[in-house]
Amino acid sequence: MGQMIKCDICGKIYNESHLTTHKRRSHETPRSSKQNTPSVEAVLSMYEQLPEERKREVFSRLATGAQPKS
Repeated sequence: MGQMIKCDICGKIYNESHLTTHKRRSHETPRSSKQNTPSVEAVLSMYEQLPEERKREVFSRLATGAQPKS
């Protein structure tokens, strides 16, 4: 059985074999959000340029998860 070790970030006690996983899951920022930031900004910029009617259509599609009209 592994030793009990205190997390140096949050101070909670974890088994030595689980500490690395705890730190990765609880204390790292998601990598995908860092990588997607420019594309999210581009989408928001395009959305802001749409007329109000098209904005409502886009919002409705996103809310329902609907596929685009063919």
